[in-house]
Amino acid sequence: MNLIALYDTLSISDNDSKVFNAIPIPEYPEFRIAIDFEGNALLLLSVNKRIKDISLKNFRLKYLQLEQNVECKILENNTSRLQTFTIITFRSADRNLQEYFLRISETLVKAIGKNPTQQQVIDSLKRFVEVFKALTDIPTKTVNGLWAELFLIDNAKNPQKLLNYWHSIPEEKFDFNAGAEKVEVKSNSNFERKHVFSSEQLNPPANTQVLIASVFVKQHNSGINIQQLIDSISNKVGSDYTLTEKLSSIVCKTLANSLEHSIGVKFDYEIARQSLQFYRHQDIDKIEKIHIPENISEVRYKSDLTELMPISPTAIKSNGLLFDSL
Repeated sequence: MNLIALYDTLSISDNDSKVFNAIPIPEYPEFRIAIDFEGNALLLLSVNKRIKDISLKNFRLKYLQLEQNVECKILENNTSRLQTFTIITFRSADRNLQEYFLRISETLVKAIGKNPTQQQVIDSLKRFVEVFKALTDIPTKTVNGLWAELFLIDNAKNPQKLLNYWHSIPEEKFDFNAGAEKVEVKSNSNFERKHVFSSEQLNPPANTQVLIASVFVKQHNSGINIQQLIDSISNKVGSDYTLTEKLSSIVCKTLANSLEHSIGVKFDYEIARQSLQFYRHQDIDKIEKIHIPENISEVRYKSDLTELMPISPTAIKSNGLLFDSL
């Protein structure tokens, strides 16, 4: 399935809001990719039984619009006919965002499948909508930081396991958390091993090992952008739609209203790969928790890792949940 390629075969439809040029998605006959008279990309889901769930309402977000049980005129192979669809319209002419929408739509189509129940359709659509609701929020992290996390997943021996332990909420204290094993990714664009830590990151609970992944990120016109990393990771995790949904959701939540400008920013993958080093939290200079008064919280400080000896994740005795996948 390649919805981008299918979309690119379509020409803009007539000047009518409910007339679409459409093409069926191979192996998924209930779905079509379409284009309207404004050049917007649409995903059409054929409705055999009208969706009546009151919790799934028509709505319009900044980029996304959902309309249920709409009778449309579709043009396929120069033939027109009327049919009832649930319509998801992506309202942006930005090519990077259009491709992002179409890639996420591939996950939605696979998640709903060929013979879904109405409840499966509703649940899948709700998760899909939640991804795009985040696009009006304030970003929770810089594009550099998100790119570094995605790079670590893509560069890992077992991206699927690493993605499984990736934080579901961008604000969590650790980027990857498997209980007793945690990984925090720190990036620097000045080629220095100087990073800002929260007190919690270097003072974890007892019997917990934290690895700090330090990586240099440098913007480069011929580098790799976030969308390309998403594609690479998605290919590596294969048919696990839960993980690909998680991947898209976290990217949207993290970049939020900066997605349009950030998703195409390119960084040098080789510089990141060559610079990647891991450090034990015990070896990094920090303010011991005992020295922080109880009524003071959210303590952050910068530590210099330049003179520290890096360590291989495989050299740490662990339970194999996380470190073995790096």
